[in-house]
Amino acid sequence: MSEDLLDHCNDVSYILSQASLVESYIFKPGNASRFQDLDNVKYIDIVKSALISSTYYKELCVRGFKGIRRLYDTLVELINHSRKFGFEYQLFGTYLLIAPFAYEAAKSDNVFELRKKVAKLIRSFGVLEAKWFLDALKEVNLKYLGRLSSMDYREIENVDFFTLMEFSSKYDIVALNMVNDYSITFDAYNVIKEGLCGFERDVQRAFLYILSNYPDTLIYKKYGAYAALEVSKVARVVSSNDCPSSNELEWLNGYLIGNNFNPGSTADLIASSLAIYYLDEWYSKKDNPHSGISV
Repeated sequence: MSEDLLDHCNDVSYILSQASLVESYIFKPGNASRFQDLDNVKYIDIVKSALISSTYYKELCVRGFKGIRRLYDTLVELINHSRKFGFEYQLFGTYLLIAPFAYEAAKSDNVFELRKKVAKLIRSFGVLEAKWFLDALKEVNLKYLGRLSSMDYREIENVDFFTLMEFSSKYDIVALNMVNDYSITFDAYNVIKEGLCGFERDVQRAFLYILSNYPDTLIYKKYGAYAALEVSKVARVVSSNDCPSSNELEWLNGYLIGNNFNPGSTADLIASSLAIYYLDEWYSKKDNPHSGISV
């Protein structure tokens, strides 16, 4: 394995882990951050989860160059590895979104090429990737697919990954984003890149953009459609200003925390948009020759 390949995969691993660290570092209403823990999500566990993810992002980057077509087997490994160190893995949705970036990033020349390659990759996933995803869901007891009579994730067999995500996209914004070629991710990335209000405020603007337009899945699963829609309605009040004020963000935070609403799926999407933002910076550097690396 060449040193160039290892250097590039180290870069990718750092960038993707950084995206989660920055996402959790910046105050966003209703989310865990350095300013607040939630009842079931501690900021320090998000930091630990981002750090432990870096090993797996690097592994996926190397697999991408070697043509080893396996991704989500690493999800169960991540969950068990985290438990070995005494904490629960907190970035399931984020990892689901950006693991394909790890696989394709160092083989792409810009974020738009990356988007095309990731879209093609996800559509190529078969039954085995779906099985690994479902095995990981069972490990953490998440209900990304719900308990709908037409498809209970605990009973699914012989369904390819993309079909699984298409079904889930009716109820889950992370899956919706994936089957629509990361449209939400790139919309939020464009908000951040616009640079209208300063970096942290632009990340908060992107967060409000998503929450206003896409009812959060985590809230929907826990409290129902009405609650998720109401949260989006309230978020639109704050997002109506180009640059939301600290007072407006604190007011929204009080509303969300007071009702135990954690827009966690929105946070996952913000992490993915930050990943694209930082990858875009990486691609723009003149000393970053991605192509032509020998394995």
